[in-house]
Amino acid sequence: MKTKLTGLISLFVLCALLQVRADRGPATISQKLLKAFQAAFPSAEKVDWNEDADHYFVHFKDHQVLSEIEYDHDGNFIASERYYTDGSQLPLHLAWEIHKKFHDKTIYGITETNTETETYYYVKLQDAKEWVTVKGSAEGIVEIVEKFNKQN
Repeated sequence: MKTKLTGLISLFVLCALLQVRADRGPATISQKLLKAFQAAFPSAEKVDWNEDADHYFVHFKDHQVLSEIEYDHDGNFIASERYYTDGSQLPLHLAWEIHKKFHDKTIYGITETNTETETYYYVKLQDAKEWVTVKGSAEGIVEIVEKFNKQN
């Protein structure tokens, strides 16, 4: 059953990403933005640019971490997300608070969201009986945002 649930979650995420990408057309990125991106992320792999009416989006993999950055058409940073499963990439204070409060669960996945003014983390945790998603900050503030029982 765990394999089926994992497969369904993966399929849902893939469908959501494909839908988002389907809404965006091919990108015509300025050379200035491309050079700035390449300088900031020289080891980026699988780089894919898209745009909509107001923004550019770049999806890429850097040091085994899937990432997306959103820029405005002037090349200014708007937001970014990183997706990973290794809790060692969390800020130490947040990792400690999650461990204290959810010591019986393991990390399944992490979505790190950044804007110009804040960074927060959605951490998906699991054990044999349930899924829990917590929202956390670098300051160690942790709140449960969803909780689901696993089916047997």
